[in-house]
Amino acid sequence: MTPRNLLLVGGLACALPAAAMAQSLGSAIVGSWAVTTVADQYETGKTINNWGTVKGNVSFDANGRFTQILVGDPQSALKSPDPRKPDAPVVAYYGTYTVNDGAKTVSFTIEAAAWSPRAGTTNTSSVEINGDVMTLHGAARKDQIGTFRPRVELKRVPRL
Repeated sequence: MTPRNLLLVGGLACALPAAAMAQSLGSAIVGSWAVTTVADQYETGKTINNWGTVKGNVSFDANGRFTQILVGDPQSALKSPDPRKPDAPVVAYYGTYTVNDGAKTVSFTIEAAAWSPRAGTTNTSSVEINGDVMTLHGAARKDQIGTFRPRVELKRVPRL
C-alpha cells in the first residue's frame, strides 16, 4: 500500500466513528428526561414561572409514543379532600410524536390530557439538545395573562 493510500484509509477510519456518533434528532430524544425548569415567555417580553419548584418528566420511546407530566408547588386554593383532584398546577398528557430532523422540531399529537381541551390536538416544539440537556420551545398558546410560549428544560435521566 502506498503512503498516499495509507493516509486515505487512515482518514476514513478516523471519520467513520464521528459519523456513527452523529445521530438524528429522533434517536437523540429517545429516553426519559427529568424536568429542571419551566418558564412561560409572553409576547410582551415578560417571562413568568407559573410553577414554583417544578418537577416532572418527559419520555419518548423509539416507537413514536411520548408522555409528559409537569407538577408545580401545591396551592392552598386548589386543596380538596378528593385525592383525584390536583392541589398543584399540573400539565399531564400522552400520545404520539413525530420528528422533523431538518427543522429540529417535534410534533406532539395528544390523545388524552389532564386539561381536556388539549386532547386531540397537535402542537409542535422546537428542540435544542446540548449533551444531556434538552430544551423544548413550545408553540404559542393563551392563558388569562396573554399569549405565551412555554420553554421546558430537561436533563436526560441516566439508564440504570
